Amino acid sequence: MSVKPASLQFRFRKGASIGEPDAESDDRFISSCFVDTGDYEVLADCSTSQRIIVGRTGAGKSALMRHIKASQEHVIEIQPENLSLNFISNSDILQTLAKSGVKLDLFYSLLWKHVFTVELLRNKFNLSSEERTRNWISNFLPSLRKTDQAKERALNYLKNWGDRFWEETEYRIKEVTNKLECEVKSQIGADIKYLNTGISAHEKGAQEIRADVIHRAQRVINGIQIKELSDVIQLLADEIFNDPQAKQYILIDRLDENWVDDELRYRLIRSLIDTIKHLRVLSNVKIIVALRVDLLESVFEKTRDSGFQEEKYRALFLRLAWSKEHLGQLLDRRVAQLCREQYTSNGLKLADIFPEMIGGMPILDHILQRTLYRPRDAIAFVNECLRRSEGKGVVSVQTVREAEREYSAQRLDSLCYEWFNHFPGLKKYLGLLERLPHKFKLSAISKEAVEEFSLRHCIDTEHPTDPVIDAGRTFINSPGASAHAFVVVLTKVLFTVGAIGIKSDGFSSEAWNFSSERPPSDGQIKPSSTAFVHPMLWGSLGTVVA
Repeated sequence: MSVKPASLQFRFRKGASIGEPDAESDDRFISSCFVDTGDYEVLADCSTSQRIIVGRTGAGKSALMRHIKASQEHVIEIQPENLSLNFISNSDILQTLAKSGVKLDLFYSLLWKHVFTVELLRNKFNLSSEERTRNWISNFLPSLRKTDQAKERALNYLKNWGDRFWEETEYRIKEVTNKLECEVKSQIGADIKYLNTGISAHEKGAQEIRADVIHRAQRVINGIQIKELSDVIQLLADEIFNDPQAKQYILIDRLDENWVDDELRYRLIRSLIDTIKHLRVLSNVKIIVALRVDLLESVFEKTRDSGFQEEKYRALFLRLAWSKEHLGQLLDRRVAQLCREQYTSNGLKLADIFPEMIGGMPILDHILQRTLYRPRDAIAFVNECLRRSEGKGVVSVQTVREAEREYSAQRLDSLCYEWFNHFPGLKKYLGLLERLPHKFKLSAISKEAVEEFSLRHCIDTEHPTDPVIDAGRTFINSPGASAHAFVVVLTKVLFTVGAIGIKSDGFSSEAWNFSSERPPSDGQIKPSSTAFVHPMLWGSLGTVVA
């Protein structure tokens, strides 16, 4: 039975909130208020294939990683920014090879395998100093059986590299990179000059020499100790990490941050995904990575080569999705935590401090309707209501209404920030939705509106790669171009970011990005199709609600 707010003697203090928008800053609430949607059990089980957490910003990826760290005994965290992978970007030799078309994917895979091998051994045997590492090489490695050539190769690899296992990870990145540079110099030498773009393509024999140098460089890359490392990983599986009761986890988060330039980052993440796929041979080790949906799409788009099949990776993905029930639990737990800490020991829930109904809709439904069904949105909405309730004992209907306007502006800014790398002009073309009804036919975006937008924003633009800006430029520069072609591109982008839902025809159901992974096809988007402005944007877009 709910406790009636009027009977409670407390008032919301200044700064009252139910948590921070990012998991890294949410120490106060994240552990005690964690809600398991079933994803934790899947990730913690080393026998399941899923090990790449995929979700949008604010969907709970980092919170899930933190819960694994808090709940499991043997956990290694690898921070991308601490890997010094910019060392690769700054390598003149590697950059020259990459620009000339030499594929470095095997080298990137080698880096990841080497880092994981060392981190696992370092953690298991506490190789925290040079002395401990020396004793491990002297006492433990000789005890492993050399039953075949593969085991012997693996042991030799560990002996050759093991004396520096106690060093920080960034040292090992530089160590392996330097070794590759030396091998390239040894095999190619002064001929590397033929890979520079400054060498004229018409210089006598230059093209033949260049092709030969590229071939020799590729051979060096393809031969870099991949076999030995594969043997090492098999040795780890057979001899060291073979206790089903001693599970080991490696966690990698924050790959969406600027830890290295984008082009290299996409290649490194693609190699990381491939490496994780191959390392499933370590049955009691699980490497868990968190990736934003849009970053994963960019990785596959930018690294796609002939023969690439995305479906081969799908078994690795754990796509986060929240239900109304789980989000309700999350808000109730956080409200209870706030009230226990500052006000009362009574087990208050969301419904005890918020109005029961808003406009004929239960309060939880009202809040979640204005989110993309992810925790960050729901927490932000409640926090905005609490901020406006300072000195009061309950959140009023009027306060919720007032909070919506600020919350809506925040969500619009958040969308534009989240999708900036893909759709840098998003804030500009969201303006095409201003003052439209909350439900409208796509034909309501008139040819005149498209023309006005295109003339204002798509000529001499600072965002030439944005697909909507590009569609506007095509509309302006192509006589007789269809305004609907522009609307199709606009609709797909706005659907992708979650700004609108779509009902293609009278026989289709209403579709939203957070419940449907794929945007509608070009053929499904017709002038008669119905679009729905997401309620979270109503306040900031001046949406007309009947």
